[in-house]
Parts: sequence; C-alpha cells; structure tokens
Amino acid sequence: MSTTLLVLLAAACAPQAPDHSSWTDQGRQALEDTASEVATAALLLRLEQQGKVPGKYQQVVAQDSESAVGAVLAKFGGEQPEPRDDPAYTRVTGLMSDASDLLSEVRIAVVRRDTGAYPGLLDRLERLDRRLTEAAEGLR
Repeated sequence: MSTTLLVLLAAACAPQAPDHSSWTDQGRQALEDTASEVATAALLLRLEQQGKVPGKYQQVVAQDSESAVGAVLAKFGGEQPEPRDDPAYTRVTGLMSDASDLLSEVRIAVVRRDTGAYPGLLDRLERLDRRLTEAAEGLR
C-alpha cells in the first residue's frame, strides 16, 4: 500500500479537530438546530391541544424531530474540541442529550396518545428551548 493511501485512510478515520472559532460556530449551529426541533415539538403539542393536527402526522413530526436531534448530536459529538473548549463541549452535548431524551418522551406520548402528558411535556420543551437558545447565544 502506498504511503499516500495510508495517510488518506488514517485521515478519514480521525475525528474532526476544528479550531476554537470553527468549533464555536459549529456548537452554536448545533444548539440552534436542536432548539428548532424542540420548538417544533412544542408547537406540535400546542396545535394538538387545539385539535389541529391529525394523529399520524403528529407521530411523523415527533419522530422526525427526535431523529434530527440524534443526527445533530452524533455529528457534533464526534468533533474533537480544543482543551479550552472542554467545559463548553460538555455543556453543549449535555443540553443536546437532554433534548434527545425529552423528544423521545414526546414521541412515546404522541404514539400512545397520552394527551394527559402533553401539558407537562410542553412546559419542559419550552424551558429546554430557552436553555438551548441561551447556550447558543452565550457560546463564544
């Protein structure tokens, strides 16, 4: 095997290691994307309480939001932060993980038609959306 091929293969397997500025931009975008999915789930529950969303559509939206956050978390979580970004990395991935867990709870409630759980879930989604937005704004 040629040396060039070995170097290319090794580079393809290594985690991305963006500089501080790039990592911060990616973190902010990941938080914004996650907040958007959380806001979508909150809107879904508000509209459902008003009887404006068909059942199957609710399930699709809930599942899509959960999947999207999982993909964002997997992509961003695979980035290698600089040592000075370790605390922010922990905070950002922790919030994204919280969002993923909460969106799983939303999906489960929607599929089960557990409308009694919606008000509590909606409250938690709105609080988490604020935390995600604040974290994105504070990421420097």
